[in-house]
Amino acid sequence: MMGVPRFVHLLPLPLPLRILPMTHSAYPAPPRPTIDDLDPESATTDRLIAMVHSHRTGEDYPTPEQLLVNLPVVLRALCDHPLSGEATALDAAYRLASIIDAVEGCQEPPDPSQRMH
Repeated sequence: MMGVPRFVHLLPLPLPLRILPMTHSAYPAPPRPTIDDLDPESATTDRLIAMVHSHRTGEDYPTPEQLLVNLPVVLRALCDHPLSGEATALDAAYRLASIIDAVEGCQEPPDPSQRMH
């Protein structure tokens, strides 16, 4: 076998030995924090909103019109969730923080000349 290099495999390699294309990361993305990672004693509305905001990274916020149209449905779901008996206070607060983040995210930042100091 003079014409065949020594390290050529004629059979497919098992998956762990295959070289993955560069589009695949060698390391998985770190898990994103969830409400289970929060200490209920130190949870605050601002921390929950920051967590929701980080979960929405790369997503478009709804328009004010979309928010207004969907608000009754969202609020009913928010009310039904604790009534189901399956929600913790932290879970209900996270869902409310999600609504706050959506409302704040769809608003345009105030004009710097109109900010109050």
